[in-house]
Amino acid sequence: MLSKEQNALVTQTGPGTPMGDLFRCYWLPVLLSEELPENDCPPVRVKILSERLIAFRDTKGRYGLIDEFCPHRGPSLWFGRNEECGLRCPYHGWKFDYTGQCVDVPSEPAESGYAKKIKLKSYPVIERGGVLWTYMGPPERKPPDPEWEFAIVPREQSFVSKRYQESNWLQSMEGGIDSSHVSWLHSGNVNSDPLFKGAGGNKYNFGDLAPVFEVVEAPGGLFIGARRKAEDDQYYWRITPWVMPCFTAVPPRGDHPMHGHFWVPIDDENCWAWSYDYHPTRALTPDERTV
Repeated sequence: MLSKEQNALVTQTGPGTPMGDLFRCYWLPVLLSEELPENDCPPVRVKILSERLIAFRDTKGRYGLIDEFCPHRGPSLWFGRNEECGLRCPYHGWKFDYTGQCVDVPSEPAESGYAKKIKLKSYPVIERGGVLWTYMGPPERKPPDPEWEFAIVPREQSFVSKRYQESNWLQSMEGGIDSSHVSWLHSGNVNSDPLFKGAGGNKYNFGDLAPVFEVVEAPGGLFIGARRKAEDDQYYWRITPWVMPCFTAVPPRGDHPMHGHFWVPIDDENCWAWSYDYHPTRALTPDERTV
């Protein structure tokens, strides 16, 4: 059981917090690519690591992730017009490009250079594997682009989704990596779920309801082993990798797709629970995409 102080340390991820600084060392999934489906489409509100931001896709297909609020009178740029390579505030027409740079203040003469003095906070965004990723840390420390296998296989071999979860990221992740819940939560559909059915190891989930856990350090995270009794003096192991700061992978069952999660903080009480499924050598079936 964590103390109140320990809990605050690992669950508070806003700007300037120790865990917030850690999360900002990594590329994080922020939107599905389909949420910004075309150039000049409506902007999308984003809240991540307790920061309120606006995501948009400009006329040239470039992605922007900038402060939600216009610095003039503070209206939300979610109400703005996405036009001609920028997002224009509806209140006084101030316009910002995908980097957050103000490019037009209609009430000021262009030769004054006033617009060049105004810049919103912004973060880089890239598209990979049907996901829009952002890096929110110091520019000089930006890591290489994310290379999760699900994001680099052909799109027909992967599927990504997300759901809103009313708990902090650590509570959500802790439940996700606890393999003992499979014997109970998933007991009703193991034989019909396209990601479970027909796999030889399923019987061990119900034959041993008290798995023994062992955890070892691994490069970039941990390996979490759940050991169940099998035939005679043998054991059935399932190994779940956890990768800093909030990424997990679930071992496949038979030839079924691999599975995993990203637990991304919205704020200190809520998170996005991302799920990905992929197969490294074949396309996913329609049933595997709809499970």
